[in-house]
Amino acid sequence: MRILALAALAAFPVQEEYFPLKEGTRWTYAVEDRAADAAASASEVVSEVAGARAIGESEWTEVTRFLGYRSCWIRTTDAMIEMKAEATESAPALPLLKLPAKAGDTWTGTLGREEVRFTVGSGEEVETATSRVRALHVSFTVTAASKHEGHAATRGDLWFAAGTGIVRAQVTKDLDCHSAETKVYLLKH
Repeated sequence: MRILALAALAAFPVQEEYFPLKEGTRWTYAVEDRAADAAASASEVVSEVAGARAIGESEWTEVTRFLGYRSCWIRTTDAMIEMKAEATESAPALPLLKLPAKAGDTWTGTLGREEVRFTVGSGEEVETATSRVRALHVSFTVTAASKHEGHAATRGDLWFAAGTGIVRAQVTKDLDCHSAETKVYLLKH
């Protein structure tokens, strides 16, 4: 009986990819704009894996309407998940998640003119638009505080679920010393 159970488990391998990039994959997000001085507004965005192509000597996959980008380029390797805002070899690649992920890991990367510092938290239960899922929490903040005198730098959080991708994300931009705006993405399906 034990051998049959092990054989059944082997037939359904555990999916450990934190960002599956199969062409045609779609994620539907409920998107909320939250600000201290305004009511939350909601919309829906469908992100889609469009296809892969070579950028320089590496293969990158286009993802449309992803976390505020009309189009961006993502690749996964055994060592990390990276994103580019432009499909050019000279565009910086921002490491979103270093692999294998361990709580407490930190790294920096650049996107545009800003340096961003990431920190891996622990796995936790997180609310999406339709359910609760177990996900790996990664927080980030822009590191050059001197560029943001009088208010906090942009910061945010990403939650990665194995086999699914980003199930929740939020980005907070301080507009001045008295107000901030947060955009929250909650996976619907």
